Amino acid sequence: MSALDETWARVDGYLRSRLRQDLYERWFAPLRASAIDDGRLHVAAPDKFHRDFVDDNYRPWFEEFLPAVTGSELRVVFVVDDRPRAAAAHEAVPPRAAPGHAGSDQAERRPGQRYTFETFVVGESNRFAFAASQAVAQKPGHAWNPLFLHGDSGLGKTHLLHAIGNAILAAIPGGPVAVVTSERYTNDFVDALRKGTLDEFRRRYRECAALLIDDVQFFAGKDKTAEEFFHTFNTLYEQGVQIVLSSDRSPKELKGLEERLCSRFEWGMRVQIDVPEFETRAAILKKKAEIEQIDLPDEVATLLATHIRSNVRELHGALTKLSAFASLKGEPISERLARDVLSDVIPPPGYKPTIERIQEATAAHYGLTVAKLTSASREQKIAIPRQVAMFLCRELAKETFQLIAEKFNKKDHSTVISAKERVEELLGQDPEIQTAVATLTQRLAP
Repeated sequence: MSALDETWARVDGYLRSRLRQDLYERWFAPLRASAIDDGRLHVAAPDKFHRDFVDDNYRPWFEEFLPAVTGSELRVVFVVDDRPRAAAAHEAVPPRAAPGHAGSDQAERRPGQRYTFETFVVGESNRFAFAASQAVAQKPGHAWNPLFLHGDSGLGKTHLLHAIGNAILAAIPGGPVAVVTSERYTNDFVDALRKGTLDEFRRRYRECAALLIDDVQFFAGKDKTAEEFFHTFNTLYEQGVQIVLSSDRSPKELKGLEERLCSRFEWGMRVQIDVPEFETRAAILKKKAEIEQIDLPDEVATLLATHIRSNVRELHGALTKLSAFASLKGEPISERLARDVLSDVIPPPGYKPTIERIQEATAAHYGLTVAKLTSASREQKIAIPRQVAMFLCRELAKETFQLIAEKFNKKDHSTVISAKERVEELLGQDPEIQTAVATLTQRLAP
């Protein structure tokens, strides 16, 4: 056994002994040590998502136990496994089939089995998108074609795409349903150009029962790929084949794509998915805990749903991280443990945002720098954001008028009083100010 293998055997043994089996199998069994150099242990994950998840959630813990387990001062570096997937010990992948035949290559375009309509939590923020997706799955090519789902990252667009794919496959067992990211479609196209196999590529994506593509905004700037997809879209649409697309923005907001392609994205139904409200976030956590067999107390679900507002992916990540640390410490999940493990996203009781944080958030919201926001400029595009920031410093930070004035480089605190009164007046008549204050209040709230 090499030194690298011996080191990883110790690490893997520690992980296996300290973690709940299902948690170990899902996130840690697929890892392997790929190298040791300059005091760093390179730990390889099977894909970028897996790498990023482990890196984001478990790096501090790895670096805490590594010296004791390995007997040397090692830091951890998480990388993507560059070996062929079939060679990875944690999964058995069938050999690549010959062109034109089903096999692992085709399997990579199949919808993920864990994404179904039954496991999707419906709330006010996504109810219409869920209903539209079900309608499309029940009558592919006839309800709305194409269906275009858009919204910020991590709100469930990918889940719905795969749920539609799974539902269509259930109705047409063995049918050629392709669910891919725009990156995968692009890579396949580039590979076909390089190998001279464009005919095979076109058969793969144009002779299918449904084509579902995630994150189409990444076609921007890839002119040849976008041109190819334009013709694929036309071919499928004319044949009545269902097309489902997702993006982080609406078709009209897509930059770097030809207008003729963007206009086609609106031929059917365009549906926005919003950030889930508290009740939906709590339900998502309880559903995830039920599926993963995690004992999640109601008060902890409430705590997480209150403080993690931006997207579903962060909710899932927080729950997985909390479950792992509860397993490691050998104690049940509790509010105390959640506050300890997730202190980076759950502020302590009584938390108030600082003036500096409010300045940074307001400047970012309006596309300014803090220096511009706190300058002496009287331009409306700077004066109004400054007034909003001063208002929030008084309302959220509860600071004195004088201190707020000093932080904004103003000698007289009456400027802050005037700003507060002005924003209060605008809140009753200006929708843009209402939106800005509501968005920033939510972003800055504990």
